[in-house]
Amino acid sequence: MKKKIAVLSATLILMAGAVNASGLNGDYKGNPIVKVTSNGKPLEAGEVPAIIYEGNTLVPISLLRQLGASVTWDGDTYQVDVKLPEPPAAPPAAADKSEVAKQQNDVKKLKKYAEAAELYLKLQTLGESLDSARTTIWLTADAMNAGKAEASSLISIAKTSYFKANETLTNLTKETTESVYDDFNKYGIDSSQMRFILSDYRESARHYTLALDYLDKYVRDKKASDNTEYLNNIGKADDYAKIAKEKSSKGYAEWSKNVQNY
Repeated sequence: MKKKIAVLSATLILMAGAVNASGLNGDYKGNPIVKVTSNGKPLEAGEVPAIIYEGNTLVPISLLRQLGASVTWDGDTYQVDVKLPEPPAAPPAAADKSEVAKQQNDVKKLKKYAEAAELYLKLQTLGESLDSARTTIWLTADAMNAGKAEASSLISIAKTSYFKANETLTNLTKETTESVYDDFNKYGIDSSQMRFILSDYRESARHYTLALDYLDKYVRDKKASDNTEYLNNIGKADDYAKIAKEKSSKGYAEWSKNVQNY
C-alpha cells in the first residue's frame, strides 16, 4: 500500500480533523500533545512530541525511525529524504500438488525406461557370451573330426566358456523376479518380451549342455551316434540363442532411444 508523506521542515504532517481534546496528554509550547502508536504499540517521543498545531497533527520524523524508516537531512537545501522500509516479499506460491506428483512420476518413469534398457543390454551381452562359447565348441568338434589331438584340451575350454555364460543366465533369471516385471508393466513397459527372451536363452542353454555332453562322449569314445546327437543339439541351441540375441538387441535400441527422447 502506497503512503504519501509530506515533509515540512523537520516534521511530517499528517492531515487530521480538528481536535478539541487540547491538553489531554499534556501540552508542548501551548500545543496539545498527541500520542503516536504503531499497531497499537506506543512510539517513544523524543524531545519534541507529536502535537496538534492549527488543526493539523504534526509528527516528528524521528518517530519514523522507530518504524524502520531511513531519514536523511540535507542542511544545504533544507530537505529531508525519507525512505520507508520495503515490505517483506510475499512467499513463493506453493507448487500445485498435482504438478509435483506428475514430475515425481515422470522421474520414476524415466528411471524405469533406463532400467529396461540396461536389462536388454545384459541380455544382449549374454547372447554374445553364448556366441563365444559356441565358437569354442565348434573348434572342438572340428578338431575331433580332423583327428587332431588338441580336441581333448579344447573340450575343457569349451565347457569353461559355456559355464561362464550359463552363470550369467542364471543370475539374470534370479534378478528378473515377478515384482520387477510388475514394475515394468506399471510404467507401460511390456515385460512379456523380456520373459520370452530369457525363456529362449534357457532353452538354448539346455541344448548347449546336451551338445557339450555328447561332444565330450564323442571325443572320448568316438561314436558316430554321439556326434549325431551333438550336431542335433548344437543346431537347436544356436537357433534359440540367435533369436534371443536379436530380440535383446532390438529391445536395447528401443528403450535407449526412449530414454534419450523422454
